[in-house]
This record gives sequence, C-alpha cells and structure tokens, in this order.
Amino acid sequence: MALPSHGEHGFDSAFARQIDDGFPWLRFDSELEPGFREAHRARTLPYVRVALWLGLVLIGLFVAGAIPRIGTAAPLATSAGAFAALLALAIVFSHLPRRRKVFGGLVIATAAAATFGAVLWNLSLPAPAAQLTFAAIPVAIALVYFVLGLTLRTATTLALGATVVYAVGARLVGLAPEVATINAILLLLASLICGLGAYMLEHTLRMAYLEGQLLSEMVERDGLTGLFNRRAFDRYLEQVWNIARRQRAPLSLLLADIDHFKPYNDRHGHQAGDDCLRQVAKTVAGIARRPLDFAARYGGEEFVVILYGIDHDSATRIATTLVDSVAKLRILHTGSDVARVVTVSVGLATVVPAETDRSPQGVIQLADRCLYAAKREGRNRIVGEQAADAFIETGIFEVS
Repeated sequence: MALPSHGEHGFDSAFARQIDDGFPWLRFDSELEPGFREAHRARTLPYVRVALWLGLVLIGLFVAGAIPRIGTAAPLATSAGAFAALLALAIVFSHLPRRRKVFGGLVIATAAAATFGAVLWNLSLPAPAAQLTFAAIPVAIALVYFVLGLTLRTATTLALGATVVYAVGARLVGLAPEVATINAILLLLASLICGLGAYMLEHTLRMAYLEGQLLSEMVERDGLTGLFNRRAFDRYLEQVWNIARRQRAPLSLLLADIDHFKPYNDRHGHQAGDDCLRQVAKTVAGIARRPLDFAARYGGEEFVVILYGIDHDSATRIATTLVDSVAKLRILHTGSDVARVVTVSVGLATVVPAETDRSPQGVIQLADRCLYAAKREGRNRIVGEQAADAFIETGIFEVS
C-alpha cells in the first residue's frame, strides 16, 4: 500500500480520490467496487430477506383470494407456485454465507420473475381484467428498484425490459392501440421516476460508504507522514499473517530507522525534522506498492514495511533500494557521523508462517534485533535474517 499524496483530506487514498473524481455513473474504480458491493449486500440482506418472506405471504393470499374470481386458476396457480418456489429458494440461500453469488443470482431471478411475470400475466387476461390489474406492473417495477437491494443498473435493465415486453406484447394480443400506448408511457414514466429516486439513493449510499471508509482510514493514518500508524500495522500484520499461512507464502518484515535523527532535529529544527520524516516516509511507501504490501510509521523516526510473497533475497534487494533511495534524497545532515546526508538503517526478517511456529510478534522481534545489529555495524546498511535460521529469546527487545 503506497503512501498517498497529500490533498484536501490531509492525505489522499483510493477513497479520497474516488470522492474527488466523483462517480456519476454509479461505478467505483475496480479496486473499490467489490468492497462496496459486498458492504451493500451485507447492509441490505436483512431487508431483502423480509421482502422475500412478505412475497411468499402475498402470493398465498393472492392465490387464495384472486384466482377464483379471475377464473384462470390452473395456469395462474402453477405460475404462482413456481414463483413461490423461487422465493423460498432465495430465502434458503440467504442464510448460506458461502453461497452469496448464488443468492445474488436468485434475487435477480426473483426480480425478473416479478416484473416480467406481472407483464405476461396482465397480457393474458381479458381486456377489462387486464386494465383492472395493470397497476400490478408499476408495483413490480417499484419493488425491483427499492426493495430487493439491486444496483440501479440491474433494476433499470429489468424495468425497461418489462416495458418493452409490454409494448410488444400489447400489440400481439390485440390490445387497443390507444390503451397500449398510454399504458406503455405510464410504465416508462414509472421506470424513469423510480430510476431517478433509485439513482439519488444509490449515490447517497455510495458517498456514505466512501466517507465512512475514508474516516476509518484516517483513524489509522499517521497525521504527519500519511502512512498507516502502529495500530493499523498491528491489525494488518495479523490478517496478512493468516493469509500467508493459508497460501504457504513467505512474508518479509523491514524495520527502518533514520540514523541520528535526534541530532538532525537539534541542528536543523523540528520543522525541518517533520519535512525529513515526510520525505523518508514517501520513500518507504514507494517500496510497498503491491496489493498486499504495507507501509506504516512504527513510531518516532522508525518505519515498518511488510512485503508479501517474496523470498529473502528479493526482500534484501528491495531493502537495499530503500537505503539507497533515502541517501539519494540528499537531505543535508550535519549532525551525522555516518554521512553528510540523512540515511537509514534497516533490519529485515523473512518467514514462511506455514513452516514455523513463530508468532508475528516473534518476527517483529527478529527484525528489531537485525535493525540494532545494523546500527552497531555502522548504520546506513541492512542486516537480515530468515526466521527459520534464527534463534531469538522471546520477550527480549533491543533498546536504543
């Protein structure tokens, strides 16, 4: 996760960029869209489940009360039974978290059955009964837009599709042209009005999602450098450790410390010290660009980087890039006995979580030990170990 550039929000991020860029077509960038859809499904699931149950009840009441009066009991009862079975299946899958894609497909199928079913049923009735029951179609359109938790694109596709089917079907069954035209216009207006309302609602929900995620991210960011803070690092390390264990992937941890930072502050002032921290932080973030990499300010002038899925030699090359890049910033440091510019020392520990009984804290401890070894050996360098080859005494950390 690379360091975002500073902007209106104090720092930039994928969420801040999306807010600044806008989303007039109700679509986020590819890295954010899946997260929103998952959050949207979780938020709407209880309401969709209630709607499905309500649909079952209404179908039962409809079959019991309306069919005998309309006089088409057999075919309509069959259709109602099939729709009820679809609703029941969707309800069952709504309780199976590992079948979310199936549940989503069933909800779309339910929406399609409600809209197109209402149209086809209406067109199959004699003219007086058809006009009497025409209101069921706009109700089904409203259901699609507002009740089943569908995105606007899906709802609009179904509603406009039902309108087209009605317009074509009305001509085929010989409905009076003026009646067919007025009804089709009413359905189109219903789709447009519902679509406008659904657009405003989804835009509001998407903005609330972005702002909520941005706020959560800001809580886990360091205010000075824009990097993630220690709290975010601790949480993320546990998560990525479990991922690496499941995938039997290596994990490398870099602890980087600015050499002789206190003398730098004493000689150049705290404002210059803050600017130095920001420049080094940007360089640190530059080596953590892949999706599961992570960069954070560990505390003071110390930074931590998690590199996912690369071996120790590759991690060493990346750490070398960090050391060289910081030196190339050419930040004058007259209080250093290492160089005339700001430099960093790096401790590197690599582990394959699936092949060790070490804890994440044990690997932090190993990286910490390597960092202080780098300082003892003259600073402005890297010292690294692979956890499988290292012995560390639990609970013992170096003290600067």
